[in-house]
Amino acid sequence: MKLTTIRTRGGTRAARAEGDGTLVELPYPDVGALLLDPQWPVAAGQRVHEAMFCDRAPLLTRPGKVVRVDLGRRSFHVTRPESLAGPRDAIVLPDESVATTWKTEPAVVIGRLGTIAGFSILNEVTVGWLSLGPALVTPDELPGGLLPRLTLHSFVDGRPVQKTDTGDLDFVALVHRLSQHLRLDPGDVVAAGHEKVPLLLSEGSVLETEIDEIGFHENVLKRVEWVSPSPGRCRGGRRCGD
Repeated sequence: MKLTTIRTRGGTRAARAEGDGTLVELPYPDVGALLLDPQWPVAAGQRVHEAMFCDRAPLLTRPGKVVRVDLGRRSFHVTRPESLAGPRDAIVLPDESVATTWKTEPAVVIGRLGTIAGFSILNEVTVGWLSLGPALVTPDELPGGLLPRLTLHSFVDGRPVQKTDTGDLDFVALVHRLSQHLRLDPGDVVAAGHEKVPLLLSEGSVLETEIDEIGFHENVLKRVEWVSPSPGRCRGGRRCGD
C-alpha cells in the first residue's frame, strides 16, 4: 500500500494511492495519526481525488523522533523537529547562508510495536529544513519486502550529485539495534546514510530526489520569506475536492 498526506479544504488528510491514479481520503489528519490506529488497513475510504492535482503535505504533520544513522562512523543522533516540509515546498535560506549541505537518504517510518510501517525518503538541508515523503510505501508493495533494493537519485539544477543503493542496508537489523538504546514509537523516522557532501547552493537552486518505487521530491531554494500553501490548496490553483 502507498500512503500519503494531502492538503484539502478542511486541512490535511491521510490518503491511499490507487492504481488508477487516484487518491482516496482516509479518516486521519496525516499518516502519523493513521499509524496509531491498529485498524487503519481496513479504514473506510472517503473522498476520491485525482493524484496529479493534489498538493502533498508533509507525510507526518506532527513528527516524533528523527534518528539519523551515520553508516560511516557507525553512530546515530536524534532530533525532534517541530515540523517537516512537504515534498514540493520551498526551502527558505537565511540571508547569511552562502554554502550549505544537503543530504537525502532512504528512511523507514516506525509503526506499532516498533515494527517498520513502510519506506520513504528523508531530505535535510543544514539550515534546519527536513522533508519526508512523498509517500510511505508498505513492505508488501516493494520488491524484497522488508529488505528492498532501492536506488535513490538526487540532482541539483538537473546535475546528478548522488546515487545510493539500499541493497546492503538491512533496516530490520538497524531498527532492532537502535531499539536496544532508545524507545521507538509510531511515527518515529529512521534514516541511514553517509556524511553529507558540501554543495554550493544559492537562491533558485532546485533540489530533486527520486526513488522509483516511492516517489519524487522537487524543492526550490528561496531567500525571501515564503508562505506555505494554505491547507487545501492544490497545484494548479485548485483545492482537493473542488
